Amino acid sequence: MLEGRELEGLHTNQRLLVMELQRRGIYVRLLNKNMALLEASYNGHKEFILDRDSSICPYPATVISGKKHLAKALMRQSRISVPAGEIFSANSIDDALLYAQEIGFPVVAKPNFGSHGDGVHMDLENLCQVKIAIDDIIQLGSSKYFLIEEQFEGKEYRVFITKNNDYAVLHRDPAHVIGDGKSTIEQLANIESYRRMNPRTTCLCPVRLDDVVDRYLRRSEKDISYIPEKDEEVYLRHNSNVAAGGMCEDYTDKVHPSVIEISKKALAVFHGLPYAGMDFLSKDITAEQTAEMYRILEVNSIPGIHMHMRPGRGKPRNVDKYMVDMIFPETRRNNG
Repeated sequence: MLEGRELEGLHTNQRLLVMELQRRGIYVRLLNKNMALLEASYNGHKEFILDRDSSICPYPATVISGKKHLAKALMRQSRISVPAGEIFSANSIDDALLYAQEIGFPVVAKPNFGSHGDGVHMDLENLCQVKIAIDDIIQLGSSKYFLIEEQFEGKEYRVFITKNNDYAVLHRDPAHVIGDGKSTIEQLANIESYRRMNPRTTCLCPVRLDDVVDRYLRRSEKDISYIPEKDEEVYLRHNSNVAAGGMCEDYTDKVHPSVIEISKKALAVFHGLPYAGMDFLSKDITAEQTAEMYRILEVNSIPGIHMHMRPGRGKPRNVDKYMVDMIFPETRRNNG
């Protein structure tokens, strides 16, 4: 069994999954630390666990869901609302710039393959900004292809959904600070970062101050030396990624049933995929969703579970149980 340093050395999401596996009496051993490769066994049933991936996750479905443009095209064919957008390469930058003009600013530029919000550029309001964003994506080197998409205005949610019809929903709010009338944005961000990490009791991460924040603040003629008034809320970026300092709140009991039905339909697009995390934008998550009210941005075949299990606000949801129910279904009866 994994314990002590071996257990603590795992990535948080994998560690939470391992703890649930072991709670059910499933034997887990570490095979390769660098690959995050484990072996889990129960009464002769053995599984490799690669990060949170296992044999129940079909390779074609995981690859297809990770190709953002292809994933969107397949969902669009199933009458699921996704952002308008096209894929381009380093050899078709001029075409990308023309397309950005056609769909209208602001637009989003992002890699065709990636995670954690890396390389995603939002609020691009002119061709110069789009060109800079494209250059940045190409220099990242994670993908030679990139997307130009419409920027749909709505609140962002993460819908964890399984083909067993289990689900959990989070509202993800971009990083922001609330003024006290005397501290700068930089000081407020540092205070909030310290509060989150000392001790760390939730999934929340330090508030990241970077070039994205500088550009975002400049739009409202502010910078990190600005002193917000008492109770003034100042957003620092458009992207709500938790790793960059975003807030997350459990919304599982607040969403309209149509959100879950749409997410189940999207999951079924990727044949055999047992579960996924949907990046879901909605103008009103509590109302019945029409095609104009929502967009599914991305489908994550290896979804983060930490933020559902230890959200910044709201009720924790033990989605690790839903995953183990599918990897080792014979232990489901023992799942208290």
